[in-house]
Amino acid sequence: MIKDDLPRDDYREKKLQRLEEIKNERKEAGVGQLIFEKEMFNQLQAMTNAGVWTFDTQAMTFHVSGGIYEVYGLPQDQAVKYEDFLFNYVVPEDTWVVEKIRQDVMSNKQQVTCDFRIIRQRDRKIRWVQSSVFPILDDDGNIIAMTGVTMDTTDHKNKEFEKSLEELNSMGEMLNLLGHHWKQPLQIITLKAANLAVSHELKKEKDTSLLNALNDIQESARDLSNTIQEYRKIFITAPEEKNRIFDFQQQIQKQFMDRQEVMEKENIKYYIQVPQNLNDFSTPHTRSIQRIFGELLDNAIEAIQRNTNRIKQREDKIIFRVEDYKLGKKIEISDTGGGILDGDFWTVFKPFYSTKQDRNNTGLGLFISKMLTNLHLQGTLELGNNDIGGTTLTIYIPQIVELHS
Repeated sequence: MIKDDLPRDDYREKKLQRLEEIKNERKEAGVGQLIFEKEMFNQLQAMTNAGVWTFDTQAMTFHVSGGIYEVYGLPQDQAVKYEDFLFNYVVPEDTWVVEKIRQDVMSNKQQVTCDFRIIRQRDRKIRWVQSSVFPILDDDGNIIAMTGVTMDTTDHKNKEFEKSLEELNSMGEMLNLLGHHWKQPLQIITLKAANLAVSHELKKEKDTSLLNALNDIQESARDLSNTIQEYRKIFITAPEEKNRIFDFQQQIQKQFMDRQEVMEKENIKYYIQVPQNLNDFSTPHTRSIQRIFGELLDNAIEAIQRNTNRIKQREDKIIFRVEDYKLGKKIEISDTGGGILDGDFWTVFKPFYSTKQDRNNTGLGLFISKMLTNLHLQGTLELGNNDIGGTTLTIYIPQIVELHS
């Protein structure tokens, strides 16, 4: 095994050394020679199955290897333009990703890697690609070019998608099993607690603490049963077959109305910011969006309830903001719940993780919201601290939903 790897590693090392030699030679000859010499492309192409491209930011010239033609489905003799790879060949909803990559490389002068979708030109099929972009600097640290490696990751994405569906199905089966086995014991607990409460109320001397404890037992049993049923619906619910216009103003208002009692009790104000000229948005996933909104709103309410630094003089509030973004919608849900620690940003979306005791101690709210957003809506869900003393959850939902691109 070791003997087989040594020649391969030695070959790769020689390739890297040769690339460095080419780089130094071209650097002495000038910027144009450094970037566009075909030998550089040939060496890079030999080391990877992906396509390689380079853009000279000074001469504004663009060169690609044969692998790029294959990834994008272009005729080998077609002239290429940098702008086409930024806009025309990219799925409209993902052009902002490509632009962000370019801006990050130019401003931070560091490598950036990101996934986005393209429209393969020979068959007009949507494909996932991963692109790593590297800045090339002169002696003064100024960017003189950008070079990148782009590879088709559609097969890998499809495998990830299938794996996620298997995980959802497994969780659905698990919850079905739990619901089946827990249904009768929970009913017995509720019935026994109710009988004890009635019997105690018939006595002349009543123990208020005992009655409260029995009521808590009944409520906890009902909450647990309801939680199992609700999450079963999430995992087994199929999207509607027909596209429907989703009324954001109405749907968000309904979510707040359903929680009006607890919000008034906690003195939490809410604001809905939906422009009147918002473009229509049609989707077959109305129930998934409703579920996501409900989960994220509950998360915001709980954050405010458990914020140990609540200030009475400050207005606790939740802001729901919707706007047209590219060809889809961007939704921001901001709260004044104290924010989140930097170390928790990478873990809050994991199943059963919670920085606090959320309702029913499930720890599944954010995880399920992200799963529904990614799988059902082909969108994104991100989290960050805001400037009003809390957290903002940002959802992007594309208008074009293709789960099996």
